[in-house]
Amino acid sequence: MPTSKKYLSKKKTAQQTISISPALKDWIERYVSVNKRNYSKDERFKSISSFYTYVMEKCMKILSLGKTLDDFQMFVDHQTETFFDKLTFRAFIPLHEESVRTHRYTNLSLKDFTRFLFVLRNRYLDGVEPYDFAEIEKRFAILRNFYIENKIVKDIRLEILSDDKRYPKAIFYWTGNYRNLFWENSKMNAAVFGIIGVKITKITYTVKNLYCRFNLRATDLVFSKEKPRKLRKKLLELAKHNVNVLLRSQKIVNDKDFYLWMQISEEEGAYIKFHDQKARNKSIKEYVDNFKNLSEPKEFVSDLLNYFNKLHWIDIDDKDPNSFTIRLSEESDDEEITYMLDIISNYSDIVNAKGRYYVSPKIQT
Repeated sequence: MPTSKKYLSKKKTAQQTISISPALKDWIERYVSVNKRNYSKDERFKSISSFYTYVMEKCMKILSLGKTLDDFQMFVDHQTETFFDKLTFRAFIPLHEESVRTHRYTNLSLKDFTRFLFVLRNRYLDGVEPYDFAEIEKRFAILRNFYIENKIVKDIRLEILSDDKRYPKAIFYWTGNYRNLFWENSKMNAAVFGIIGVKITKITYTVKNLYCRFNLRATDLVFSKEKPRKLRKKLLELAKHNVNVLLRSQKIVNDKDFYLWMQISEEEGAYIKFHDQKARNKSIKEYVDNFKNLSEPKEFVSDLLNYFNKLHWIDIDDKDPNSFTIRLSEESDDEEITYMLDIISNYSDIVNAKGRYYVSPKIQT
């Protein structure tokens, strides 16, 4: 193998005596012996000296690149790295930190990445003996290195607190680097514990320190002998429960207005009403003018209807996008209804058939 000669003696070999513990000496000898048997053609395991030489030279090269002795505790094993390479990618943090900002109080759509969650469940539990939570802790310690090495978190810990072999209590806590990405990862962590079969009983979260802690309790779903496919519904329900517990721990009313407005926009009984006629006319005119400038002629009326649909003033027919019913109250919102229909009629012909309106775009000349 190629070797840099810059810092090495011109002699082919040199001797250096070191003192190590009997346990470490025995460990090294066993490791070399096993690998020599398994990889007989690998020169690195030809002898103890060959192994020492290779390991020490590689270590010195790693240290020369700026790594420290403490970094040896953080190396990610090849198997874990290969596993996550298929599920992750490198990206610009500031860009993604901003892009997920509006998701802060948005629930996870678990059905969109169910397969991913079950892949992680398999990673944690495959081959683990029933109720061997020590092995799960060991596997988590391996994954911890990946999380820290890739700056997903500042620190992350899992501690099993009770001796209950079937339903032990545990705490899982971590600190983050970026608020919005940290919060998205928190939702993911909550979902993953649910898919594993672990229930969140309490959450502690501080925005200032980007610190989050889950109090956990194992359920029978962790080591159930049923196939994951049969457990799918129960596990997804537990994952949903965990994420909801996390979201409920936040006070949306103390955050920026648009977070609450986003949630209200999904409520069937809510709609937008302006303070006065001037504010209404100004706001709607800006959107109409924008549609005129940016929409294709054939799409203009459709964009206009979608706008009023977003205000919750109308409901567009799923089967006929040129048909709608009015959601506003004729008693209290008569002025808004008249104003809206006047605008739509400027650009399309409208037919009212027993409360259902049909529009036909006027020919543009």
